[in-house]
Amino acid sequence: MTNSLPLSRSYNLSRYILALLVIGIGLTTMAAREYGPVQHMTAEAFVKGLDSLGYFKFADPELVEELKQSHLDVFDPEGAWGGTWDEETFVPYDYRYFLCDGEAVFEAGGFTEMLDMMQPAFEKIGLQLTVDHHEETWDAENEWLNHRITLNGTEYIIFKNFRGYGWGEAVQRLAEILNAELAKQALPERVYLVHGGNDGQLILLDEPLYQYFSKVFTVAEWRPLPVAEWVKVMGVAPMDLK
Repeated sequence: MTNSLPLSRSYNLSRYILALLVIGIGLTTMAAREYGPVQHMTAEAFVKGLDSLGYFKFADPELVEELKQSHLDVFDPEGAWGGTWDEETFVPYDYRYFLCDGEAVFEAGGFTEMLDMMQPAFEKIGLQLTVDHHEETWDAENEWLNHRITLNGTEYIIFKNFRGYGWGEAVQRLAEILNAELAKQALPERVYLVHGGNDGQLILLDEPLYQYFSKVFTVAEWRPLPVAEWVKVMGVAPMDLK
């Protein structure tokens, strides 16, 4: 693997503590102030719906009640739901709802680090993912980035002759590539994206769960979105990868 990008890694504890606070408190407050009420659903009804649709099926049984309580504690139909994470690995206990810092994913090694973080979830949902080759190259003369990865024998271009700060683009390509592999293996889950920048998240949902989240949370910026919709909401410009 070639890795010559002159960028520093920034997955650190303080960033994730901040992200957790944003998810639990900040998103709800900001959405409520800007948009006002959009649905009338209680936290109890929301959790009951999640349970009936199998949201907690990947979680360790002894942690399910803790997960449910986290939803009861923070649920707001204007843009907040629960989640709990391992304090050391930041792997979510539901194996669905990941913190996804766009800056960190864009930085050198961040793409594969995110894949490594998600590996326990891949094992839970049955996704076989092998990194055959990974190359990040910064061209100092042209001041552009080329970045590609080969997964399960398929090469994917992440960036081609890219200039600028690709926080949104890196997350976009992560989701697109994972969704391609999920589809190839006929698995029901897909990656949906939530908000962005340093406060971004991603969530693994099957179609019934996605439809449920969409009905409960109707403010686009604060609910799980398919990649094609997310790039429009977040203002991520199209890339030429040919």
